[in-house]
Amino acid sequence: MTDEFCKEFNAWVDRLLTKHASSSVVAYNFNLYEHTEQFAIQLVGARSFDVTDQDWACDEIFSSGEDLFYLPHTIVGDRWKNGLEAAQSLVKNYLQEGAQAAFLKESRGVGVGFVEGDIELAYLRKLNALS
Repeated sequence: MTDEFCKEFNAWVDRLLTKHASSSVVAYNFNLYEHTEQFAIQLVGARSFDVTDQDWACDEIFSSGEDLFYLPHTIVGDRWKNGLEAAQSLVKNYLQEGAQAAFLKESRGVGVGFVEGDIELAYLRKLNALS
């Protein structure tokens, strides 16, 4: 993926987090959808988080709704694994370089995955024994 594509993704996440930031969100997930000519990413914020329960992202209190980021097959390929790997790469890059990365890392976790599949954690906050 190009630097320009990463910058577009980062700007999309920045805009969503600036517009919809909430202290009630405990964790975030980048939902993936498979379309005919592209994959789509939706950002959701959940009120709960449990590493042992794949359905934690269903407890959403925030969603970007139809405001999606698209991964065209012409850029990432058309296999579902390509879409997942591209999304994971974009999210991991954002967690290192994004303007709101520190805000995301204040949550308990950040996941990436297809809505009907498993969630892969891109980030898991380590909690100290006193928290």
